Amino acid sequence: MNRERQNMRLYVRLGCLLITILLLLPLPFWVYSSRIFVQASPFVTICTILAGGALWLGSILGLLFFIISLFRKRFFCRHVCPVGLILDTVSGIRPSVKPWWKGSPLIGRYIVFLTLAGAIAGYPIFLWMDPLALLNSAFNVYKASNLSSVIISISGMVILLLLSLTSGNLWCACICPLGATQDILDDTASFCRRFIKKPETDAKVKNGYKELLPSTRRVFMAIAAGVGLAILTKKVGHAESRDSLLRPPGAIKEDEFTGLCLRCGNCVRACPSGIIHPDTGSSGVLGFFTPVLRFNKEYCNENCNACTMACPSGALKNLNLEQKKRYVIGIARVDMSLCLWGMSDCNTCIRACPFEAIKITWDEEAYESYPAVDPLKCNGCGACEAYCPTGDIKAIRVWKQIKTN
Repeated sequence: MNRERQNMRLYVRLGCLLITILLLLPLPFWVYSSRIFVQASPFVTICTILAGGALWLGSILGLLFFIISLFRKRFFCRHVCPVGLILDTVSGIRPSVKPWWKGSPLIGRYIVFLTLAGAIAGYPIFLWMDPLALLNSAFNVYKASNLSSVIISISGMVILLLLSLTSGNLWCACICPLGATQDILDDTASFCRRFIKKPETDAKVKNGYKELLPSTRRVFMAIAAGVGLAILTKKVGHAESRDSLLRPPGAIKEDEFTGLCLRCGNCVRACPSGIIHPDTGSSGVLGFFTPVLRFNKEYCNENCNACTMACPSGALKNLNLEQKKRYVIGIARVDMSLCLWGMSDCNTCIRACPFEAIKITWDEEAYESYPAVDPLKCNGCGACEAYCPTGDIKAIRVWKQIKTN
């Protein structure tokens, strides 16, 4: 009977893996499906809700798994998680030896408490460690434009595979925040059931409280540390935001964006123009692997809001087309030392701008004309920069607007 149950569970897990692959395939009609996949994680769902992020269809699925985990220990890990199945298969390759890490602290629980506390303070610090987000990111490899993008896309899953190959189920048992979230839920539900149930003796109740007290202290310490770390990180993020690069439309404030962003790569995959890329540190330490815009050959099309619809965490707000057109990514500025207007009357940027934000202005004092950008019309879509013919160094570029208040 146990054998039959094990086989049935394996078939269910294989079915979930197949569904995962279908959801993450680069098919046009599935462009938003991977958002649902990532939101199915109870860890992601709870943290993003606490941080004021997105609550969509996938979040309902995540809440469902959250409730099930209160009654069935590690239900998601044992029956659903595609990453767990992949890692179990890889760990089976290595010889059966006693794990060196047995008795190690359950790091995942502290990661969960730190992130939950940080989410309440507006910066869920380790949200990006969710295994579904790491697997999701690996599917961005087909969108990679260079070697660094390939490495960024697969790095998370490669690390997990190496851990599994060398250390068995170390990740799943001790580190994974998704697994730890379910353990915490199960422990909480078990304690509540014992508390509600009529105790046999007063001594058992007292002993139960004595066992609970040390772990409760550690939890409160982790929560306090999470709040403090979140506040400190937001301050650092605010300082670094002045040097950060352009973000996709709908991006929340920079000092919150880097915490709520999962680095899942959904926006990269969804963008039909191919202008969204994972950052390699140009936007500061906290911005590693977060999405940035580069208008090398294309621009942010005024009739597209795909990236805002694909974000599973709310780091990019869900904007309709009208809202997206009004969202200011940045503002274009002309470098007249590079501009070809004075030499050849080039007006490419004027013709390219879909919002008619650029026009030729006459300077009476200098007695010359030049292209000028109207800041009330420009939303930083990058069309002017993408089509500027000056080569690798553009005469007109979109820059982030620095808000002083």
